[in-house]
Amino acid sequence: MLVGRDRELDQIEAVLAPSDRVAAVYVHGPAGIGKTTLLREASDRAARTSGHDIVWIDGRDIAPVPDQLEDALGSPSDGGRPLVVLDSFEHVEALGGYVRRVLLPTLPAGAAVLIGARRAPGPEWGARGETGFLAVGLEPLDPQASTEVLRRHGLAADAAERARDWAHGNPLALELAATAARSGSGAGRGGAGLDEDLVARLVAERLQGPHLATLAIAAIARVTTPDLLVDSLLGADPEAEWEWLCGRDFIEPRGLGIAPHELVREAIRACLRRDHPLVERALRRRVADHLYAIGTGPAGPLAITDLAELAESPALHWGFSWRASARLRIDGLRAGDLEAADRAVAGHRHAVVWEGSRALLEAAPDHATVARDRDERLCGLTVSLTPGTAPTAADDDPILGPRLAHARRLDRPDSVIWRDMIAVTADRDPDLFGLLGMAGLLAATSDSPRYGYLPINPTLPGARDFAAAGGAVHVPELDARVGPETIECHVVDWGPGGVLAALHAHVYRELGLAAPPRPATVRTITVATVREAFRNLGVPADLARSPLAHGASVAERSDSARDTLTEAVDHAFGDTPGDELTQTVLRRGYLERNATHEAVAEALHLSRAAYFRRLRRGCERVAAYLSALG
Repeated sequence: MLVGRDRELDQIEAVLAPSDRVAAVYVHGPAGIGKTTLLREASDRAARTSGHDIVWIDGRDIAPVPDQLEDALGSPSDGGRPLVVLDSFEHVEALGGYVRRVLLPTLPAGAAVLIGARRAPGPEWGARGETGFLAVGLEPLDPQASTEVLRRHGLAADAAERARDWAHGNPLALELAATAARSGSGAGRGGAGLDEDLVARLVAERLQGPHLATLAIAAIARVTTPDLLVDSLLGADPEAEWEWLCGRDFIEPRGLGIAPHELVREAIRACLRRDHPLVERALRRRVADHLYAIGTGPAGPLAITDLAELAESPALHWGFSWRASARLRIDGLRAGDLEAADRAVAGHRHAVVWEGSRALLEAAPDHATVARDRDERLCGLTVSLTPGTAPTAADDDPILGPRLAHARRLDRPDSVIWRDMIAVTADRDPDLFGLLGMAGLLAATSDSPRYGYLPINPTLPGARDFAAAGGAVHVPELDARVGPETIECHVVDWGPGGVLAALHAHVYRELGLAAPPRPATVRTITVATVREAFRNLGVPADLARSPLAHGASVAERSDSARDTLTEAVDHAFGDTPGDELTQTVLRRGYLERNATHEAVAEALHLSRAAYFRRLRRGCERVAAYLSALG
């Protein structure tokens, strides 16, 4: 229910009125103040009155990587007026620069972006200098509106007055206070905002009832869906539990499912581990099973990050985690970044290692993955690639060359090889390397790779422990001595099913369980084969030499390869916005061939870098699809 926000709704409606510009509204306020409810009402109004097409993205559902934002957004339809809603933006706040610099300029005229975040926008947002930007700070509800909220919850006048005085106008606190009053728990008096003791007390009471497992699953998983409850609940009706969970006052929509308000979620998790540890462990295993199952489909990258967060090993999280994603975002290389890295390593023994990384990135900048903070400051950088995407210059590199040769000699196309990882700022975020490690993998491939070649600096605290936690083995013959630095090579074989299956097994080990079964995966068609065939579609003689071709004559062989690629593009992708966008990029960039790559990227409202990332990811998906067909 939305009460007491008429002024804010009118302001937003005025900015979102039809025009020939792209508008942006930034709604901010503390936890429980009603941002999501306001965003939903404002977007519903825009759809009704202005004809906007709503695209709702929750910051808790994506990693702070431009690719995942593009996946969620899809490709704006020609002639449409999309309204992109970015809720819980504080979880990917460092994507702000990408939103301002890339997303807003590529949206069609009349489109809009509606953001909800806990913190107010920084000065960089106001610097846009456009009339289509509005910042809306949500204040607590006034006494009259607070009383109306409590009245709608069925509280009598005296109880409503006590609850109103405690809640201080915070909508979520009002709902919790109403729940406490109805249950006889009472509402404590504290400072303005939410009383964490009261929340914990209410949670503890609810965890004593028949819905314990349902609440526990909602707290353990990042997002709860009907399918997750079907997979995780035993001895309960998943459909009935879903309806019950959706009716709780602290549950919010999130992505394709729902989740508790974060304050409530943390209270549930703490109570579970304290009072119901066996229940928590059993349900964590079932959630891990569900994530692994959906991770073998289009949800792969997000399932990898979710499984990593279910693990509790600090050593693993040192080099493989998204815990910094609320503070840092992942981006590509831009002007000035190499110079910033130069300054960061100047005078350090690692400078000579960075010289080689810099030379490689000058020739192939797409292999850099960088982390930035909300002020767009470069915080860290990593270099990663695969045998199929490595530029020619990498073969002569003292670190990459031997490792690439090793992967090729052992026929390991599904390998990710990191060359370097550096912190650029002196005040390094403690979770920076974890973010860079995970981002380097996701940037190098959209698959679940089986092998990882880790560049371990033995002088860096935590590096060797991370390699050991992931099951990596030191391969001394691949160590590289570069100036005063030794960069060890630790190779991890994640086994059949790749890193996704390995993280699943890691959670099992932490729970003291026997390892889960692994798939027997064999790739018969390489990404390089698919990419080369796409590039040769207009040259029948070259296309006929592709391993995808069959037949006697050049015409028969080239036609068969073209038919194989067309069929794969038609069937290798799901119906998510990200899959549909990647499929469209392949069709228009390769199969149709009626425009330059640059023209196709512009028509699809993609930056050049984003467009070519889509081509690469599409080739990976087609290779996986054809391999599965044998």
